[in-house]
Amino acid sequence: MPQDGTGHPTTEPTGGAEAWAEALLLGGAAAAALTGLAYGTAALARRRLDRQRCEQWGAEWDAAGPRWNHKTG
Repeated sequence: MPQDGTGHPTTEPTGGAEAWAEALLLGGAAAAALTGLAYGTAALARRRLDRQRCEQWGAEWDAAGPRWNHKTG
C-alpha cells in the first residue's frame, strides 16, 4: 500500500483517463449548475416584470374603459 510523506497509508493518484473523466463530469456539472442559475434568475425577473406590466395595464384599462362604454343616443 502506498504511503504519504508521514508514513500514513494513502491511495494512488488517479490515472490519465480517470482524471479526464472526472474533470469532464465535474466541469459539466458546474456548467449545468451555472446555466440553471442564470435561467432561474432570468425567469424570476421576467415573472416580476410581467406581473408589473399586467398591473399597469389593468390600471390603464380601469382609467380608460369607462369612457368607451358611453352609448350615443
